[in-house]
Amino acid sequence: MPPPTTKPLARGYTLLEIALVVTIIVLLIGAVVPLTSGFTREQRLRDVVRELLVLAKTARTDAMTTGQPTEVVFVKSGFVLQRAGAEEAVETFRLPRGMTYQIRPFASDKTLKPDEQRWIFQPSGLCEPITVRVMEDEAWMEVRFDALTAGLADESYNIP
Repeated sequence: MPPPTTKPLARGYTLLEIALVVTIIVLLIGAVVPLTSGFTREQRLRDVVRELLVLAKTARTDAMTTGQPTEVVFVKSGFVLQRAGAEEAVETFRLPRGMTYQIRPFASDKTLKPDEQRWIFQPSGLCEPITVRVMEDEAWMEVRFDALTAGLADESYNIP
């Protein structure tokens, strides 16, 4: 007669163990979501600043190569790159929905809303230093552009 075979016990998870794992996952997700929302807001602000930086570098290079002044025009909806005196834009950047910005010209304590102000790049490669603050709700990023390189000279931000 063959020996009796024993069935291995089916091992499963108890309801308590499953509930504990689900609770831990929910807590982790709850902790990560606020962190990523601040990160994505900062990234959106940085994207606008990066686009303005690209326009500034392009304007500087264009002015130096053509020997004609090139300008970035600050309009309510974004930024426009054009050659001085030209009617047609070379390049345009529109702000994402919900974003605004202000500019502060060199040696001014007063910030201005965009209203067709012109940031002129001379054929020598020089431009007026300018400070731009990009805002979305209560978050903001402020950058100051260097007159010699049209690069970022200083940056500050508040991302709640």
